[in-house]
Amino acid sequence: MSARAVTLFSGSSGNSLFVESDGTSLLVDAGVCCRSIESALAAIDADPRRLSGILVTHEHSDHVAGVGVMMRRYRTPLYVNKETWRIMSRSIGKVDPQLINFITLANTIKLGEIEFSSFRTPHDAVQSVGYRIETSSGAVSVMTDIGTMTEQLQNAVAGSSVMFIESNYDPLMLEHGAYPRHLKSRITSDHGHLSNDDCGKAIANLARLGTVRFVLSHLSKENNYPALAYDTVSRRLQEFGIDARRDLEIQVARRQTPGDLIYL
Repeated sequence: MSARAVTLFSGSSGNSLFVESDGTSLLVDAGVCCRSIESALAAIDADPRRLSGILVTHEHSDHVAGVGVMMRRYRTPLYVNKETWRIMSRSIGKVDPQLINFITLANTIKLGEIEFSSFRTPHDAVQSVGYRIETSSGAVSVMTDIGTMTEQLQNAVAGSSVMFIESNYDPLMLEHGAYPRHLKSRITSDHGHLSNDDCGKAIANLARLGTVRFVLSHLSKENNYPALAYDTVSRRLQEFGIDARRDLEIQVARRQTPGDLIYL
């Protein structure tokens, strides 16, 4: 049986990603309400009762808003580092402590037919991480909410079969938009979010390390839109001699509905 991966929700209003391999399935983040996650899972013929875990990247509400209800309703195990749990536990309500599994950067954890490990990401959260998820058919890597692309990140995800990577904002839209100056500065900092242009440069480097399938993720509703993200990334790739349509497979994640299923 092949593995599959798909964004259920993606963007500043909420994030959740589904990965399944040989009967083992999990979510990376649950940043919308439980009912919405249930509907999205039904749309891809997945059962929330069969989830083996929820992996949390960081404590911001657009990544954890539905975690508590999912844990209470389905007794879904949670995988999270201690620092992130310390903050998010204040907002998700009471959950069974036996469902909480603390992870460290040194851990490789096996869940059924899936193995995963975490790596630090530069974002303004207490201990933000991304995930490399090894399935029977290849690796799925998730790194959204990254202020800058680093060599450490590249090494962590090198050779992944598919990569969900942040393409958050267009600098001109952000600069001329309504956000206050302090928020604009936060977004553009090395611990904020990745611009379309920087995403394109990152993809060029990652493509040289063996990845050909990318999903542009976590687009800002106010400072970006799908066609702009794709076109900017494509133009940036051309500077490195890469044709986005010929050489790579690039999707743009949908904000409020599941994306196209990617089979590994």
